[in-house]
Amino acid sequence: MAVELRTPSDTDWPAFCHADGYGFGVTYTPERIERIRPLHDLSRFRMVVDDGQIAAVAGSYAFDVTLPGGVCVPMGGVTWVATIPTHRGRGLMRQVIEAVHNDIDARGEAVAGLYASQGGLYPRFGYGIASRRVEVTINRHLARLRPEFRGAGSDVRIVAGDDVVPAIEPLWDRFRRLRATEVSRPDLRVSFEVEQSSPPDGGYSAPVYLVHPDGYAKYMTKMDWGDGHPQHAMDLIELAAVTPDAHAALWSVLLSMDLIGTIHSSRLPIDDPVPSLLIDPREVRTTGNNDGVWFNIRDVSIAFGARCYRTEDRFVVEVDGKKWAIEGGLEAGSCRAARTKADLVTDRAGLGSLLSGGQLPSALVAQRQMTARNDDVLRRADLFFPTSLAPNCQTGY
Repeated sequence: MAVELRTPSDTDWPAFCHADGYGFGVTYTPERIERIRPLHDLSRFRMVVDDGQIAAVAGSYAFDVTLPGGVCVPMGGVTWVATIPTHRGRGLMRQVIEAVHNDIDARGEAVAGLYASQGGLYPRFGYGIASRRVEVTINRHLARLRPEFRGAGSDVRIVAGDDVVPAIEPLWDRFRRLRATEVSRPDLRVSFEVEQSSPPDGGYSAPVYLVHPDGYAKYMTKMDWGDGHPQHAMDLIELAAVTPDAHAALWSVLLSMDLIGTIHSSRLPIDDPVPSLLIDPREVRTTGNNDGVWFNIRDVSIAFGARCYRTEDRFVVEVDGKKWAIEGGLEAGSCRAARTKADLVTDRAGLGSLLSGGQLPSALVAQRQMTARNDDVLRRADLFFPTSLAPNCQTGY
């Protein structure tokens, strides 16, 4: 039987999940397969079938992604990219990824984004690092708030059950527009219902939500009584603060909890101001620094024409032989095909890094991902393309 590339059906869903599990080394129970089905629009997924067996899978979620300046454009969040162990090295992954890209293009989504399971895998598919994030650990017993922030959490409350989604949905919609690469959450209610029906994982509690009028935090705890010296571990899953006061208030509560020994987070932006809340900023220990979201620009004119820029200027950027004139300023930009001499030359992966404003063009030049016509062009480009707050995405997909 010939190898077949097609869209999965509901009947294929259990086998589709198992194929992903073989690729990533995870187990899908019948309960989990049924529980997560509502989160997936199968018309956005593709699979390769070899002699009746699903050999490779991939798909995407529909998002709006934030670009510098707070403007949002449609994005396909690429996910579930897996090949079963017996079929690696046959080009099947490329087939499903290209099929998913074609689907994203047909839907008019200007950007494809993903999290890379392997850092060296996705540049060959045109993806560049669009955001970075840090992993931090805080010893709660040693981390002392500065006096002006103690008691700042008086407006914070715990929200549970049916009250969670109505409380956090408008807050998330405000927050996600503040950071380039963050995305909308169109299935927030369904995701919450799936979360609530999922058993606690790895000894951790169910998620707890702290809500402030201008932000919220979500965390889980793992008990460790320490023979009479409690040192529970807290995993801070996300913190969405729209204002500095909300950020301080939420951290004031998190850092004052009894029984907690350590607070861990792997989704903070590299410029998160939590160290400045403490008497000793060193108590926020950076234990990891990793790539976050990767971008592949599917429609250059829409993506670069939608975002804002830090100065008024114009650059011709050549990408894989095609030239684009990008111009704009603080309020808006434009991007169209060009024929004049290129100021900057890069490939599709380099363009993905350039869009979010998280990497200076001079850094991309230093990384051999870009060349500039001259030093003056590079100096101007470093002023033009960056964004203010570091790009960051707390949404997993």
